[in-house]
Amino acid sequence: MHEIKYRYVEFDETILKDWIDNGVKYVKMLEVEVSGPYEAYELVPNSEMPETGEIIHSIHSEEVADLLIKMASIKFLVHEVYLEEFD
Repeated sequence: MHEIKYRYVEFDETILKDWIDNGVKYVKMLEVEVSGPYEAYELVPNSEMPETGEIIHSIHSEEVADLLIKMASIKFLVHEVYLEEFD
């Protein structure tokens, strides 16, 4: 049986620019369970329909720009699958 590993990269200016250039309009933020001294949130591009408890932001919002600020206690992550589809 093959083990599936989830690979994430930390959200940065390059990813944000790439998403904007490729027409991403909204970003959904989902809490990710991690073992470590920080909280982690996965950012999912082009998610417009929130489910209970989910947070959706316009890609051009101040809230998304604030996610670029590096913090020791909170990480904003992007799954590698959301990077490949915009290459």
